[in-house]
Amino acid sequence: MTTAPVELPDVVNYVRERADENDLDSIAQAINQRRLELQEKVPAAATINATVTIGDITPTYLTGLSGVVKAITPGHVQYVTLTLDEASTNKLAASAKKYAHLADRDSYDLAGIPLGCCAVISAGT
Repeated sequence: MTTAPVELPDVVNYVRERADENDLDSIAQAINQRRLELQEKVPAAATINATVTIGDITPTYLTGLSGVVKAITPGHVQYVTLTLDEASTNKLAASAKKYAHLADRDSYDLAGIPLGCCAVISAGT
């Protein structure tokens, strides 16, 4: 016997309308476990000196910037400091007034980027 996959709207509807306290506790535990599993996958790929591109992030002007991982801040959510390449530094300078002073610089150390938003282009050493 095959079963149809559960769709996200069905899960959300169940949580909103039918879940009791025990269900919510089980769901919360499953969510937390899944988040931990996803976070464990990312740090293995992005290491110091890896070249990465910033993916889906807010503020959106950071999306698409690339650089080399200079530091990784440990914690429940890990953050990186990226040394942006020249093209990304100039793009950042042109995209937000608070970074305008970076125009024509070769690089910039951008801190506080969630590691989960970084896609590895090439591995570090």
